[in-house]
Amino acid sequence: MPIIATVDHARREVHAIAVGPVNYDDIERHLLQERRWESLPYREFIDARGAGPTFTPADVRRIVAVLSEMGRESKLGRTAVVVSSDYAFGLLRMLEMLVEDVCEVRPFLDEQEARIWLATE
Repeated sequence: MPIIATVDHARREVHAIAVGPVNYDDIERHLLQERRWESLPYREFIDARGAGPTFTPADVRRIVAVLSEMGRESKLGRTAVVVSSDYAFGLLRMLEMLVEDVCEVRPFLDEQEARIWLATE
């Protein structure tokens, strides 16, 4: 599985690392796992610098639909995603804009900036 995650219920945080090619199904599985963990309201840090998105702008809209559905069930926590390519940054920026009424997802190129933003909830 290209997205490996751990949950810390005491700190109300999810930490994930994405490696290799990541497609829509990988993202959906990750979100469903968070639902099973009952960690959707937790803040999440995703290190995706070792990943290459293979999902498309059309898949981003599918991700928006999943997040919107989950947002009706539960508050969704803030998510910071650290990426290493302009393509990944652009896809996640698109996601950020499309889900702004549901949750906060923000791409970063710098890990420290991501962690600071995540901590200032």
